[in-house]
Amino acid sequence: MASRSFPSRHKAQQEEEDAAALKLGPEFNNAGCLLISEVKYLLENRDKDAPDTVVYNKTLEYVKTFAKFNTTDSASAVREILRREPELTQFETAQIANLCPADAEEAKSIIPSLVKIEDDRLQALLDEIQAMRKFQT
Repeated sequence: MASRSFPSRHKAQQEEEDAAALKLGPEFNNAGCLLISEVKYLLENRDKDAPDTVVYNKTLEYVKTFAKFNTTDSASAVREILRREPELTQFETAQIANLCPADAEEAKSIIPSLVKIEDDRLQALLDEIQAMRKFQT
C-alpha cells in the first residue's frame, strides 16, 4: 500500500505568513497591537486576583524590563505621534514604539515593511519618539 502525502494546513499557513511583508496570518488581520508599556500598565493594575503563576510572573518581569515608556500618558502620546503617519499599520506602530529605533535606517533594518515610508518622514517620527522618551516623567 503506497503512502499518501497530504499537504498539511500548517505548512500552507507557514508559506503564507511573512512578518517582513506584514503577512502575519489570518488570525492577526484585524487584531490590535499593544505596546509593551501598555501591557505593563495592564498587568500592574490588575485587581488583587492576579494569578500567581510562573507565566504571569515571567510576563510581568519581561514587560517591566522592556517597557520604553513609564506612564500611560507617554505611551498614548507615542501612539498619537505614530498615528499621524497613515501608512503605518498597527503592527508597525507597536514595533516602532516597542523597539525605539534611533534612525530610519535602523528602523527599516529591523522592521522591513517600513521601506514604504520615506526616510525623512520616518526620521521625523523617530526623533519625536526619542524626545518623548528623554523627557518623560
